[in-house]
Amino acid sequence: MRTAIVVGGGMAGLFAANVLADHFEQVTVLERDEAWSPRSRPTGHTANTDSLPQAAGRSGVPQTRHVHVLLLRGVQVLRKRLPGLEEELLALGAPPLNWLKDTAALAGGSWLPRFNSNLIGFSVSRTLLESQVRERLHRRGNIQFRTGYRVVGLSASYTETATNGRRDREGGSNDTLVTGTVCTVGDETVTLHADLVVDASGRSSRLPRWLEDLGYAAPQESTVNADVGYATRWYRIPEGWQADWKMVLLATRFPDIKGGAVVQPVEDSRWVVTLVGYAGDHPPTDEAGFEEFARGLIGPQVWEAIRAAEPLTGIGGYRRTENHWRHYERLKRWPQGLIALGDSVCAFNPVYAQGMTVSALSAEILDDFLTRRGTRKRGPLGGVPLGPSSLAFQKKLAKMLQTPWQLATSDDFRWAGRKAGDASLIERFMHRYIEHMLDRIHRPDVCLAFFNAAHLISPPATLFRPRIALPILWEMVKNGSLQPVAKTTDRQKPEATSL
Repeated sequence: MRTAIVVGGGMAGLFAANVLADHFEQVTVLERDEAWSPRSRPTGHTANTDSLPQAAGRSGVPQTRHVHVLLLRGVQVLRKRLPGLEEELLALGAPPLNWLKDTAALAGGSWLPRFNSNLIGFSVSRTLLESQVRERLHRRGNIQFRTGYRVVGLSASYTETATNGRRDREGGSNDTLVTGTVCTVGDETVTLHADLVVDASGRSSRLPRWLEDLGYAAPQESTVNADVGYATRWYRIPEGWQADWKMVLLATRFPDIKGGAVVQPVEDSRWVVTLVGYAGDHPPTDEAGFEEFARGLIGPQVWEAIRAAEPLTGIGGYRRTENHWRHYERLKRWPQGLIALGDSVCAFNPVYAQGMTVSALSAEILDDFLTRRGTRKRGPLGGVPLGPSSLAFQKKLAKMLQTPWQLATSDDFRWAGRKAGDASLIERFMHRYIEHMLDRIHRPDVCLAFFNAAHLISPPATLFRPRIALPILWEMVKNGSLQPVAKTTDRQKPEATSL
């Protein structure tokens, strides 16, 4: 019986397990936390999360309480891979969202136009989304979940014989076969065997160390840290509340607007309000400081909302927000039977809300990779060995990661300054280009193109369509590629726009 192990029970692990269940008779998801339900504990502020478990976190997902958004490309994958789940979430109270009609959004110092669009998704808490996906996977029958399993290493076997009498150039070295995981469960150490191990253990992944233990090199790593911090509080939406928006997005702008915010509607008529600060200007986690930060934002919507709403939780902060990429795709040698994806490979600044969607896209790549390798369980099981080309998967994954990495780090690179190193010529050009584009974000066609790229529906190349690009490039040439002139952004609410 062909088996697979997934290390980590977060969204990346769940998306991966759902795909693996089509290719393996048995899939086991290992989660280090003792229980799935979020821990409930006092926050030490004005309220606690005992009566609101959605806002609590478990140790494996400490950022649970904060805003989580499944971008529209992720929604598309969800509809394809887990049909009917969106309807289940809506029935449980997750509000539907027409992104450009229902969102009061500020980007680059300009208010985005409001109009009806085909960018339709939903808004849901991380806890509800994760629990519903996990429940759906439980129903599949060949996916089992084990909690309280802390993976401390990989088991492996070694051979001097290369597959088919040679080394696979695409896959690197195949003299080591990963055969499972070594785990601690309570006071015991156990080894679980599998034909494939997928590391989806997140930012804290110890895979580089495990590779070194097997005699492999650790990967090169890239980090862009804009020193972002955020603070979150949950509120009950006031009865009879009326506003021309469902969601609020206030983005920062380098170098003069360091503070931003999100007001996210979720199930049970609640708001998740997250305040964001760049370059060390972090929002406070005490009530007075939190509210003062909200009052000082460039748009009035956030303060107006929380002033009218009932707080349901205390205020929690989060600081581990750097963009971090472990470049496994650059390694020359890679063991058989091992794959890494999700934040364990590439973690993004959570402000850009790319993590869950990138995890969904990574699972799509995994499915295509396994299908091409002939591993589908309903087909012959004695086909091409999976392992020798595992590095090929990491290379395919890296190609997909280029776009979200560029989108996330384009602005963060400037906030990070010298700590991020010297920007390349292409990166500097993109900084200037995006600045000029955001200067035109009030145009519906520019706004729609920008949103499609930000939601990973369209590649960045679509931002260079002639109607958009030619005026921008002309202005850049005319000004010697200088940044647009800084302008003052008023605090007025955006007006609706029709196409």
